[in-house]
Amino acid sequence: MVLSLLFLACIKPTGPVLTGADRPLTVVGVLDAAGDAAASDTPKALDDALLAEARLRKLSPTLEEAPAKLGAFTDKRQTDQRLEVLGTDATLLVETAPVFYSELSGQYRWTVGVKVTLAVGGKHVQEAAFDVPVFLRYHHQREADAVEAAAPVVSRRVGELLDGWLRSGG
Repeated sequence: MVLSLLFLACIKPTGPVLTGADRPLTVVGVLDAAGDAAASDTPKALDDALLAEARLRKLSPTLEEAPAKLGAFTDKRQTDQRLEVLGTDATLLVETAPVFYSELSGQYRWTVGVKVTLAVGGKHVQEAAFDVPVFLRYHHQREADAVEAAAPVVSRRVGELLDGWLRSGG
């Protein structure tokens, strides 16, 4: 028993999967607020974290400037519809939907719903949906602040999704 615990203690976590050559990847972040019908950009902190995860894997990410697409994203709320609008070769679409949950011990709890879709040639290759609970200190902090607070968890999960895609020969 002790020997097996010592063995497990020596195992180091694996690093990110690296690509052999520069591979382009378009990164798009969308914030869908519950109280607002219009789609908006994700905060810069999340965008930077997503780009860093892609660069860590030797991908060549470019951030799609969403303002030109936001009108279409407001009209088209489904992931498949949004991917049609983007129409790029390899696209990482990160859709966030923060919702206020409750006040707890003087802090404001939000739940950020996240749907991450990796599409190549318009076809879904990898997909993940998860919720990230975050606590904000002030009442005036809203959806963008909740998404920014969730950025470390979201970027780590996106990194895992990219690793899965690269391992499968993507």
